[in-house]
Amino acid sequence: MLQDSTIDQKVLTLWELYSDNYQVSTSLRDVESMRTSAQNLGIMTSIAAFGLNEVARLTLRSRKFAL
Repeated sequence: MLQDSTIDQKVLTLWELYSDNYQVSTSLRDVESMRTSAQNLGIMTSIAAFGLNEVARLTLRSRKFAL
């Protein structure tokens, strides 16, 4: 969380100083895009882990799959 605010401050400083520069505006979009994709990946990984954990839990309890 602290890193996010530090990155935000750096990006805002770049934006204020060089807002007319195409590379800075592009980098701002790139940072937001990377954050969004990382957040989506984290959410999907959590959902997949939860789902696989539930499948494993149910199959290990099932008499059909018991040794």
